[in-house]
Amino acid sequence: TQKETEILWLLASNVGIVFSRNQILDEVWGKDYFGDSRTIDTHIKRLRAKVDVCGKKGWNVVTVRGAGYKFEVDIENE
Repeated sequence: TQKETEILWLLASNVGIVFSRNQILDEVWGKDYFGDSRTIDTHIKRLRAKVDVCGKKGWNVVTVRGAGYKFEVDIENE
């Protein structure tokens, strides 16, 4: 989806940087979004499934417990 693509772009453009749910909402949906921040979890789940299917083994959307999400690239497994 468009939102999944925007989330992937945000995270992959900032490899290793942790983004909180609220930061992702602000960047992707805009500061005027008043919905539930847990929508990010759903989008991340679907995004991970699609990244796995496309065969990019070294690409990972990582959960940082209590902080948010980040994108990592394992060059050895890419």
